[in-house]
Amino acid sequence: MIEDLIKYKFNNKLYTNKILELDDKLVTIGNKVLFSYVNNKLIKEFVYISDNIEFYFDEDVLNKLCDKLLSDDYLSDRIIKLHINEIFLNNEKFVDLFKAIIGAYYLDNNKVEDSFYDYLLNIDDTILLSIDQDNNYYKKVYEWNKLKYKETLRYELNINDNDYNVKIYLNSFDKAFEAKSHSKYISLIEAAKLAYKELENNNLLLKMSDIVGFANQEQCVNQLQELFIKGFINEPQYKIAMKGSNNGVDIWKCRILIDGYKESFSAEDTSKKTAKRNAAYQMLNYILEKEN
Repeated sequence: MIEDLIKYKFNNKLYTNKILELDDKLVTIGNKVLFSYVNNKLIKEFVYISDNIEFYFDEDVLNKLCDKLLSDDYLSDRIIKLHINEIFLNNEKFVDLFKAIIGAYYLDNNKVEDSFYDYLLNIDDTILLSIDQDNNYYKKVYEWNKLKYKETLRYELNINDNDYNVKIYLNSFDKAFEAKSHSKYISLIEAAKLAYKELENNNLLLKMSDIVGFANQEQCVNQLQELFIKGFINEPQYKIAMKGSNNGVDIWKCRILIDGYKESFSAEDTSKKTAKRNAAYQMLNYILEKEN
């Protein structure tokens, strides 16, 4: 059963039982292999090593990405996404289970770099869509395509002489956007950059109103947060304090500020939540009007 879920048939069938028993040796080896694999993957894809060391993204960004891929929360989530939790019900041990699978696979074929690890970690999507830097054009174009056409980004990948040649296709254009690099991820990002610039030149980039529609008084706090997550605005800052009381009822005041906008807005109410929502509603209407 576990072989079907991880899409790998063990040469030594004893490993299937040892995985579910959380064999200490498998967990220990899996932990070492996983750490080595993730670190080497990021160095291979995003670090140029010649006379000097150059990072495509800031070193801190890559360190955070590495921490995410190795975190207990992420590994537990992968066990759930792979439906392995359906045959292993002890969710307190999901991390050890993931590492045991890695350890068993390594001992079964002695491979450190393999597409199997990519599959277990869902590493391509996680890396490309977790980096929020301005130069991650893949994420920008991916999200544009998802919102515009409700589909994942289409691309073609070919490897020639250790170079990755990528072609990205968008329904809005009859041509492909192409880039080549020693790194699969950099090739995808650079091809996406060409696509993004073409969208920009043709005034096809999505606006904030395309993302959230009209300001909704009940959902405006979430709408602002969505605009922040998608990179349209800086993170909203809410300042909440008690203004006083009226006949024994506390009055709360909330002020909202967003870097990049001169205006700030305030609202008062006997409820903190309502004061925050009303201030957010004013701010959201303001930034949507400025966009037009």
